[in-house]
Amino acid sequence: MNKQSSNPDQAEEALAMYPEIQEMFDEFPRFRPEILPSKYWEELNRKNLQQLVESRYENFKRTVARNYFTWIVNPFNKQIRFLMSQAGPWQSIRYLMKALFAPRHDYFKKRHTIHYNLLTKLLWEYVEKHDDENLLDKLIEPAEGNPLDVRQNGRLISQDLANSVLEYKAILHREVDRRDVKTVLELGPGYGRTAYIFLALQPDCRYILVDIPPALYLAQRYLTAVFPDRRVFPFRPIESFENVADEFNNSSIIFLTPNQLELLPDNATDLFINISSLHEMRMDQIRYYFSEVERLTRRYFYFKQWKETTVPFENNTVREADYPVGEHWQLINRQQCEVQHKFFEALYKLPDPDHDGLAEAS
Repeated sequence: MNKQSSNPDQAEEALAMYPEIQEMFDEFPRFRPEILPSKYWEELNRKNLQQLVESRYENFKRTVARNYFTWIVNPFNKQIRFLMSQAGPWQSIRYLMKALFAPRHDYFKKRHTIHYNLLTKLLWEYVEKHDDENLLDKLIEPAEGNPLDVRQNGRLISQDLANSVLEYKAILHREVDRRDVKTVLELGPGYGRTAYIFLALQPDCRYILVDIPPALYLAQRYLTAVFPDRRVFPFRPIESFENVADEFNNSSIIFLTPNQLELLPDNATDLFINISSLHEMRMDQIRYYFSEVERLTRRYFYFKQWKETTVPFENNTVREADYPVGEHWQLINRQQCEVQHKFFEALYKLPDPDHDGLAEAS
């Protein structure tokens, strides 16, 4: 495991502290070459392991979670400027003053505290204004992971809740029948912020989380703590789906490493999600996962990525047009993301083998 950390002693310490992570890393020899982590993710894993040693799981929302979809950007960033234009000058100044005089968050520099607080308050107000279903009122920021103490009208708020509500609304588009979405599979869920939204708002759905360690460990520990009454299928080595089918099918929250995707039966999920990680992969990885989307998905595929990005360490640029969308996939909606304007999000309907004459082929 030394190659997963620039400090071998810290890597060994992390794996000794969290033996479940070692068990997940032990799956890597089973990975196809095209799904082994990119060099970028090898580097990020080094950082994540170091943070788990230094700040422990108990504080991951202040450390490791910042490596996922948490933004700490200065007031000149386009995201901030857009949200200020929506909030208006006086409200923006009010939020800025509150951020300037807020106590520094643990594990943050003072300027990062200011930047995080300002964006969080502006984002929360924007989502509240556009939350016609009052979804934010149905959610709380779980205390698990020691979230940053940012409050609006006395209520603990977060970027993760706000961004996840925007994504939830984009996924469950007006053309999507929510009753059809009974099983959700997310590739690259991080610590499980999107899974939390679905499980909280649609408690009857089953959620499958597929990731590499240590993210998969964080998601498993986090969601089992937040939903103690849900039946969980924890990660373990699997030789065949038949050996675990009954437990799998009777579980509400399921944790898998990417190599275990190929063990799942065809058409195993109603909705396949990827948020902000396909663009961090090599093209051979992207092609592999799109083939699995085609095989595993009965109804809908949603993905949200940079419009264009160069993958660090890989010398590989990925553009929106490069994603190998299936020939028979029906585009339901494609749009620039509401707040992160350098991102696009797209929702597709895949041919249903039960209703589109493909039953024999599948």
